[in-house]
Formats: sequence, structure tokens, C-alpha cells
Amino acid sequence: MATMSTLFTKTSYSSHSLPKPLNTHFSPTLKLSLAPKTQWKRVRIQAGLIDPDGGKLVQLFAEKSQQDLKKKEAISLPKVKLTKIDIQWVHVLSEGWASPLRGFMRESEFLQTLHFNSLRLENGSVVNMSVPIVLAIDDLQKQSIGESKRVALVDSDDNTIAIFNE
Repeated sequence: MATMSTLFTKTSYSSHSLPKPLNTHFSPTLKLSLAPKTQWKRVRIQAGLIDPDGGKLVQLFAEKSQQDLKKKEAISLPKVKLTKIDIQWVHVLSEGWASPLRGFMRESEFLQTLHFNSLRLENGSVVNMSVPIVLAIDDLQKQSIGESKRVALVDSDDNTIAIFNE
């Protein structure tokens, strides 16, 4: 929703000096000029939200009707424990703050970010992305995942935070 405000601007710019100069020991002489209040013109200014990077806001929330089903599904998936910082990145991604990313960066996106501070999208456009958003896992976690295409991301208490899809 766009917001609107009204601004009044003067159309006449003639100036008038103050009648008596100000002489002080602390500062140089100051001259002020005032424009007359005779003619005012009404101008409308419109402001709105800017488009997200990539042109579309990416929100990665499960609908309320699907949440219980997703939690049950996550029980059978391999699990990766997230650090506090990883959980914060999941929140950034899920709320669309890192649009157009639809999850953690893959290798090609990571390398583009490191070398060019930007991402080239499928449509050829370029998006500023100077901070890599990755989920670092060790060899043991990688082995436990195996060939699975879906992984449950859990916090330190094994509460499911998200489901990671390939």
C-alpha cells in the first residue's frame, strides 16, 4: 500500500535581508534571507515499498494446515543440528529477507557471492548479494544424510526448525 503526504512549496524565491547585521565576538556576521509567504503551491508526493531483489518476495513458511503434516514427516528424515547462528539464518531465509534465495546457497551461488558480491539469476538479472548464506556441515553429518534429498533441520533440543529440500 502506497503512502501519501502533502508538501507545500514556495513558487517565489525573492530574498530579504535582515535590517541590522549581528555583531558578536564569538561568531562571524550571519545573514539570513527569508522568502515571502505570498504564493504557495501544493505538491503531492507518493511513496511505496520497493520491489524485493529478484522482483518477487520469497517466503518459505508452511501453511497452517500443513504444519502438523510437515512435523510428522520430519520425524522420519535425517537430521542436522543447527547452531544458534544457523537458526538465525533460517529465519532470515524463511521471512524473505534474502530474496531471491529459496534456501541456503549452493556452491555456484556461494562462489558468485565470494567473487562478484552478487548473484546472476536465471533470467539474466544481477542481484546484490555480498554475504554468503550457507549451512556448513562436517563429514560426519554429510555421511549421516547419505543420498537423502530432504533433511530435517533441528535445534539443540531436537525441535524441528525446517525441512531442507534439494
